Amino acid sequence: MLHRDHGRDVHSLRREPRFAIGHWSFLARTPHGNLLWDPPAYLDDEILGKVRELGGVAVVATSHPHMFAAQVSWSHAFGGVPVLVNANDEEWVPRPDPVIRYWRDQVEPLPGIQLVEVGGHMRGSSVARTSDGTLLVGDTVTGVPAHPAWVSFTRNFPKFVPLSPSVVRRIVDRLDAFEYDRLYTLGGDTINENAKQVVRRAAERHIRWASGEFDHLT
Repeated sequence: MLHRDHGRDVHSLRREPRFAIGHWSFLARTPHGNLLWDPPAYLDDEILGKVRELGGVAVVATSHPHMFAAQVSWSHAFGGVPVLVNANDEEWVPRPDPVIRYWRDQVEPLPGIQLVEVGGHMRGSSVARTSDGTLLVGDTVTGVPAHPAWVSFTRNFPKFVPLSPSVVRRIVDRLDAFEYDRLYTLGGDTINENAKQVVRRAAERHIRWASGEFDHLT
């Protein structure tokens, strides 16, 4: 298992060797309990021990349905804590359980932690924001390995289908209402400073190209 301490009470975990899509899960720690964001798709003694060492789990939440796999099992491992699921994605829940709580638009599951619905990759795709301005985006916003200070916006990852200009504009306008300076993605991409400016700049470039403004160059 790999563990990263990002500072400011944000930690990430990933199985090694990779399991399933090999995503990173995040634990955002607060004085009122911890948020487990995009939980690992498995539970074993090692990862449970690490999460307990970091203070356990008070709330489980996901960025979108591809992260639903073990969410109920994680809740049960920590005494039946709430599992927050965006109501737009209810049809994709594989294991109904009383621990699941549905929400829309915006919710504060713990003091200082906000979940914000933005859509895009899936209807209920959401981000989590900590009180100090760290944004956990799942794959609503994705990193660009060759350009660490850049991001992209994708509807279908295996087929490299981008989101439309109007949807990208909606996502960025929604995020503009919040202050954030760091951004961490499902795939492990990290932007450790000026994240809001990076997202705005990348979105404007995406919108201009995808709208056809530069078609005369192609």
